[in-house]
Amino acid sequence: MDLSPLHPNLTVADPRAAIDFYVAGLGAEVIDEITAGDAIIHSDLRITTPAGSSTFTVAAAFPAEGAAAPEPDGATTGSFTLNVDDADAAHARAVAAGATSTQEPGDWFPGFRQAAVRCPAGHRWFFAQVAEHVTADDVQRASDAWVAAQA
Repeated sequence: MDLSPLHPNLTVADPRAAIDFYVAGLGAEVIDEITAGDAIIHSDLRITTPAGSSTFTVAAAFPAEGAAAPEPDGATTGSFTLNVDDADAAHARAVAAGATSTQEPGDWFPGFRQAAVRCPAGHRWFFAQVAEHVTADDVQRASDAWVAAQA
């Protein structure tokens, strides 16, 4: 099994529904699924974009083991960013598959466009379209301006 070095584990209330969304909404491919009866208790998926390939696990919640799924509309403790060629198209695809838009596609500055959704399982996903000429200093300046605007 060819898994990426960092392989996040997403805990969800309904693994089948989450996997179906990740395939339809994010273009993921299912590598494997482990079941207990009719329930999917673990699966490995891969997402490939022009920036590369990453894998992640989708697993059922096991609260007794400390693995709880996020509330679909509650707070999250993390998010995921996909580097894509077209943030608008990625956002539209995810929304069409059932995600809720949390940030419409927009430019932070020339060369950096971003959008965000909340998937039906409750996780946040960002779609970043970043031109090759964008530097860390460009992102820092835009972040400083954003923080100043929030004050």
